[in-house]
Amino acid sequence: MNYAPIVIPTLNRFEHFKNCVESLKNNKYADKTDLIVALDYPPAEKYEEGWKLISGYLDSLSGFKQVIVVKREKNLGAIENIKSILGYVCEKYETFIFTEDDNIFAKCFLDYANKGLEKFKDDKSIESISGYSYPISYNKNEFNVVKIQRYFSDWGFATWKDRYLEAKDTLTNDFFEKLFKSKNLCKKLRSASKKNYTRAISFIKDKNVRPYDYTNSIGQILLDRFSIMPKETLVKNTGWDNSGVHCASDNSIAKLFNEQHLSENIVWNDFYFDEIDSLKVDGELDKSLIGEYNKIDYLKVRVKEFLYRHNLFEPKN
Repeated sequence: MNYAPIVIPTLNRFEHFKNCVESLKNNKYADKTDLIVALDYPPAEKYEEGWKLISGYLDSLSGFKQVIVVKREKNLGAIENIKSILGYVCEKYETFIFTEDDNIFAKCFLDYANKGLEKFKDDKSIESISGYSYPISYNKNEFNVVKIQRYFSDWGFATWKDRYLEAKDTLTNDFFEKLFKSKNLCKKLRSASKKNYTRAISFIKDKNVRPYDYTNSIGQILLDRFSIMPKETLVKNTGWDNSGVHCASDNSIAKLFNEQHLSENIVWNDFYFDEIDSLKVDGELDKSLIGEYNKIDYLKVRVKEFLYRHNLFEPKN
């Protein structure tokens, strides 16, 4: 079996980062896996203490096949740090596992991710092997994974170089411009996810548009792609403590995320799923808090869509 490298961008959240790495270190096959860390440079003095702790921790870190640390000489910011390290990884590897620094993992995650990469490598409709499982009620049956389309998760996922580069080259400002110029494509997106439709218009002029959870979700819907997702989560996000971006502790969904429990499995046997079972889960996700959207914002975007298609509205940068 081939072992995909793990990629983690980070800056100064030492405790989160350490917990993330230690959980991966406790995985089966960690000793066969390259760990690649993109350590951004602190933009201000308040970030220096955490940055120094991470730097020192990495100097003596063992337990992986090799630890590769890319230390930035100037601050790139979160988005550019991610873009740059993924470019580096794609020059050297055919697959990779990506996680932010505030996730912790079940002991079978690496086994699951690598087996998934092998099993679905020839199925170009599969965009990623997600370790995360959304907090909804799944049907208890013989199926242990589902094919999810509407809501991509970047909280710990594995993918292939060709799939990532295709998404990078596809999910551009032009892609979203063409989306909102097309009545049929807008209808397809709205029908699948009003939440993603409401967000999509902002990507027409977003200079930092890139593959991530929202854009990948939209791409999966419009391009008929999917992510494999376990019914029992193998990843838990611990950033709902105001330490990260968009992860306020008083967020309405934070309680659901914080109460999730990791799978206790040590090995992953195989992937069992059913198309009908997956469709039901995809629909339930959209009705849950995951698919919740602001109805006023949605109606505003409906108006903007009409005006944009008739050259009467231009989104702001």
